[in-house]
Amino acid sequence: MRRYFTPRCIGMHVTLLVLLPAFAWLTQWQLGRAESGNTLSWAYTFLWPLFGVYALYLWWHLIHDQSAPLPDGAVADGAAVEPRPPGWALSGGRRRNVAIAAGGPIDPRHGGRGERFASQTAEEAEQLAAYNRYLAELHAADAAGGR
Repeated sequence: MRRYFTPRCIGMHVTLLVLLPAFAWLTQWQLGRAESGNTLSWAYTFLWPLFGVYALYLWWHLIHDQSAPLPDGAVADGAAVEPRPPGWALSGGRRRNVAIAAGGPIDPRHGGRGERFASQTAEEAEQLAAYNRYLAELHAADAAGGR
């Protein structure tokens, strides 16, 4: 229950409490304009409620995206906590565990959620340097051809 009263969540609650009435007012306003003959307002009459539904959807997912740290030795849902690769939330969420940051596991005390970026490997540094050299060559060729 405490997860709903963190400063981050309270900010999202307040934002939602401001947005939903604003969207409702904008819907009423556009409906009035549409009924008075402005045909474009009919589209907005249906669009503002969709924005409200999308705001609710985002609020729900952002609230439940936070992980509550598990106590040491605790298990999640009766099973051992299986660490997920870093960056999993950025690459598809809970169902697609695709590592985009590093190959090491995340601290299992956080239920396998969160991010931990590993330092750059020598191979990655060389790939980045080669890419930067390629970009410099493209820039030089463009500058020479543009004169």
